[in-house]
Amino acid sequence: MRFVLIRSALLTVFVVLCVAGIIVGLLTRPNPRVIPYAELFNEMNVVSYRESPLDTTSHFVVDLCAGGKAFSRYDVDADAFTPPPRDHDYNRAITGTVYRPLQVRGHVAEGLWIAVPRLVRPSILPQQLDELYRATIDAVKPVSLVTGAVGMFSGYSIGYRLGIWNSSLRSRAVQQRVVATPGLGKVIAREAWRRILLGPLVMGTEDDAKRLAAACATQRIYANFFCLALNDSDGFIPREAARLAGLGRFYESRTMLAFAEAVHRAKLGSTVTSADFDAVERWASLIMRRGHWAAGTIPPAGEERARYLGTLTWYGVAPSAPEMDRIWVGRRLLVREGETEGFVDDQIPATGVGCPIAWRAELREQTSTTNVWAAVWFADHPEFRAIATLAHRVARGIAEKSQAVAARRSRPPAHAPSTARPATPAKVAASVNRVTAVTAPADSSNGPPHATSTGDTLRLQDHAQADTLRVPPSVPAPAGSTSVRR
Repeated sequence: MRFVLIRSALLTVFVVLCVAGIIVGLLTRPNPRVIPYAELFNEMNVVSYRESPLDTTSHFVVDLCAGGKAFSRYDVDADAFTPPPRDHDYNRAITGTVYRPLQVRGHVAEGLWIAVPRLVRPSILPQQLDELYRATIDAVKPVSLVTGAVGMFSGYSIGYRLGIWNSSLRSRAVQQRVVATPGLGKVIAREAWRRILLGPLVMGTEDDAKRLAAACATQRIYANFFCLALNDSDGFIPREAARLAGLGRFYESRTMLAFAEAVHRAKLGSTVTSADFDAVERWASLIMRRGHWAAGTIPPAGEERARYLGTLTWYGVAPSAPEMDRIWVGRRLLVREGETEGFVDDQIPATGVGCPIAWRAELREQTSTTNVWAAVWFADHPEFRAIATLAHRVARGIAEKSQAVAARRSRPPAHAPSTARPATPAKVAASVNRVTAVTAPADSSNGPPHATSTGDTLRLQDHAQADTLRVPPSVPAPAGSTSVRR
């Protein structure tokens, strides 16, 4: 009997929390008519493949996914949506590259220096590694797993997902509406191009200081050259490409010019094609494989070498020194690629041209390493973020109503309308005497005292009043009239 009661109580709690989740989801869900771009681009896969190993042209397709399952595929060359493939494509598995979703989880607006110890096996100090990785990501994992399990078994998470179903990308109706959106293909192609552009900047967990230093130096050259391609006002890139071609490095010259052209087209908002994808992929492969495009072409020791290296240093794309005492890791975005946690330098996303749509909200937030765990945790559990959002709305509504009540009480009471009968204006006959207006004195304090000016106005004046009915002597008498002597 006791077991039955406990089971009944647990079921009741589960149902209540499920209903609460549905209510919270309905109150905080986005507008069902708005396209969920953030959710769409957070689960997007980009596939680069060749029809055969001898094919020199790469083709690109984008798989649109929801819940880890593809529901549509966009072909960049054909500019069309097709159903996702059901079978495994062996040719694309051999000659293709899959760029998995790159999900942003927070923004750290602070940098740090990492010392490079001069040892046989140089490794990052534990406290530095904790600050770089563990303090911002790994500390969240246990809490995230526990809260996720509690939310799922309690029924609240299930109810929340039911409440937002009509606005979620997992709904079949929402998927069909997204695919039918006019002009969506160009937006998807631009987002896929940015995904490939940011691929070389992903830094995973690396505890070897020398490898970390080499990777940071290469990423710095890659990011600075992208910024240079955005605004090459004095034509450095064409001159460098001509220098490489003059030395017989035609592949490096063509790859550099193609990358600069792709960046320029993206800056102008032109339609992205497979050629733009291929240009970024080839340039990133060149930089990551060799470390610098000028490897093997730097002039020998002398004035020319100093001048060339000084020019590269001016543009921020000079090769790094072989031995470094410390590494600077600047502002970064925390990302997840599959099961790998890492970060991306925010230099390219900060330009706007290379910033994905789903990253813009996080890029604007200036968080530090001390509170970024909260942002990461809320990113994994939107159902708990919805509670915070709902509480903020309720608090704001209460504050607005309190202000309205206080403003209403502070107003003076309205006077009741007077019931007295309005006075009727008296009619005064016009006087034939001329009235001369007298200007009041400027300073009323110099006038007569109040007692003098308020005397008895009914008392007759001392001088005799003139008879106003008597004809003045200057007026001649009319003819035939008899003069009357008084």
